[in-house]
Amino acid sequence: MANSIVFAGDRPSSTIVDQLRRRELVRIAPGVYTQVVDDVADVVAREWPIIVGHLMPGAVITDRSAPAGGPVDGVLYLARPVKPRAAQLPGLLVLAREGAGPLTGDVALPGGLYQASRARALAENTLRTRAGRNRPSRTFKDDELADWVDRLLRIDGEERLRSYREQAEVIAGSLNVPRPGIDRLGGLIGAAIGTRTVSTGSKALDARQKGFPYDADRIAMFDLLVRALRRSLPQNRPAEPNDHRWNFLPFFEAYFSNYIEGTEFELDEAADLVYKGQIPHGRTQDAHDIIGTFQVVNDLKEMSSVATSGNQFIELLRYRHSIILAGRRENNPGELKTIANRAGDSVFVRPDLVEGTLLAGFDRLAGLDTAWERAVYTMFLVSEVHPFDDGNGRVARVMMNAELVAAGQARIIIPIVYRDDYLGGLRRLTRQDDPSVLIKALRYAHDYTASIDFTDLATATAQLGKTNAFNAADSAGRLLLLDRTQIVDEDL
Repeated sequence: MANSIVFAGDRPSSTIVDQLRRRELVRIAPGVYTQVVDDVADVVAREWPIIVGHLMPGAVITDRSAPAGGPVDGVLYLARPVKPRAAQLPGLLVLAREGAGPLTGDVALPGGLYQASRARALAENTLRTRAGRNRPSRTFKDDELADWVDRLLRIDGEERLRSYREQAEVIAGSLNVPRPGIDRLGGLIGAAIGTRTVSTGSKALDARQKGFPYDADRIAMFDLLVRALRRSLPQNRPAEPNDHRWNFLPFFEAYFSNYIEGTEFELDEAADLVYKGQIPHGRTQDAHDIIGTFQVVNDLKEMSSVATSGNQFIELLRYRHSIILAGRRENNPGELKTIANRAGDSVFVRPDLVEGTLLAGFDRLAGLDTAWERAVYTMFLVSEVHPFDDGNGRVARVMMNAELVAAGQARIIIPIVYRDDYLGGLRRLTRQDDPSVLIKALRYAHDYTASIDFTDLATATAQLGKTNAFNAADSAGRLLLLDRTQIVDEDL
């Protein structure tokens, strides 16, 4: 039992009454109290399994709550073999319907509740229920159930999904699930594994049936970013591509983009290999990384090309990647990955879902109005899918800057000192569904790039150095400095 929760019987009733009077305890529900009096809703959010398990022992988490294994939008849906019951707790509504108690396969949880097995939850979510006041139906609508089936295939695999279908048929009678519901579930699972064709409102399952399955969780994340970008302040940093002020920007773009990925050269070494072809001894592949990136970003015609269709987007992506990674044949330049990849705790889109996720992700570009919005979104799309064995960050930033160049906007560079800010923004969106940090980081980087004079190598190097661009990202107290008076045409 958590120390913050007190049940009637844990202490003499007179003690509880006295502590309630002195505000040392707060009542959560009949016979349930907390010693944390400042924010009872937070206590419920943390301790709901123990609290609800005490109030409704043996109840099974199922219906709409089953996939999450807990509350959904402030409601916890349960089943138990007694009459229905509702309990309004601070910040949480508990709705327990009459239904089967724990069955074989349901998992006992600490505190007294049970988690419905996948098979049971799938079967019970075929039951037809009505939406409540200001609440969705307690079970999934057909398109939501189809979305979940598609997700289970991605997470658990085909063999387990077949097993869930078989188990659901066995226990349907114990759950009072009608035969039509089980047949409907069987059709959805068949469509997911490719043995059936069904009509469904699920875009994810429909795409799978058409041969282009995608990662629906990533698509939801992309939609979140689109909404955030549309709500964000406008961003406009005009830059005439042929203006001499941007002469050496492509060099620094290639230099920094490689440096933050671990391909590190001294600045003069990088300049010599790009402009004089002098490759440092023993670093042929590293040199080609910078040369390949520079070849793409220095080609104004190439950087002015943006896709008008999903297939063209993939082709542009593959072509640019093939140039950037030309010096690393072992990393299959230009070829979509066939082996799953990850970075730390982040597992990227599975190889079999890459093409479909890129296509579905590209479709979201139609909802964005400006080059700035499209640039940020495109970079995150490529970065989050991670479609190649290596070089994903570099090609993501190339695709971002192509959107800006094509619209006559200044590019975005990520200096060494700003690496952690940039990567932190990516992680915040990936892991916490918060796009605000990434948008803010890229807006600052855009303003910063527009403030630098890249007319010649010496001028640009001096300004970049003065603003800490070359400092290590972990340099104590070193920040990327921005002189906004140097931004050209800042009017929106």
